[in-house]
Amino acid sequence: MSECLKLHISQVFKDEVAKNGFNHVSVAKIMKQSGIRRQTFYENFKDKFDLLDYTIKSMMENDIESNIGYQDWEGIIILVFYGIELNKKFYKSVYESQTEVDVVGEISSHIVVLLKQIIEEEGADFDQQAKDFVETFCLGLTYTMIDNLFRPHPLEYDVIASKVDDALHFTLNLLNL
Repeated sequence: MSECLKLHISQVFKDEVAKNGFNHVSVAKIMKQSGIRRQTFYENFKDKFDLLDYTIKSMMENDIESNIGYQDWEGIIILVFYGIELNKKFYKSVYESQTEVDVVGEISSHIVVLLKQIIEEEGADFDQQAKDFVETFCLGLTYTMIDNLFRPHPLEYDVIASKVDDALHFTLNLLNL
């Protein structure tokens, strides 16, 4: 299957989850909405959990990895928070409704890529201590994003992104980078 078709199926899935909730979206419904045959779906995805994993990965790669080298890290962080905000119904549903795909872990692993890049660009070694810091920081950051989705009065995405930028600048200054 072409990457374009996989992305199309992923978009249909994301829209259906946002509209109806993860538990109310079936492979049959995804096939019908995306205009594909059952065989086409199963040639590329094991089930809707595999599709969920692919969907989150492709969204994060689009916001993070594809922008490294083209945009400064502050801008990428804004994109990540904006993407979470745009897709908040999707993220809320998949976070609440299933445990098969580690939503927080998947998002966090992509943010790790960005922070590793920042540390290396600043001239620091990405040693075990730096790796431990980055993994912990990224998990905390991701839980902060998810927690914000469930607040009665969530913070705007740019406010949280600004706090993250401030925290990273503070950390880099502490390290004299």
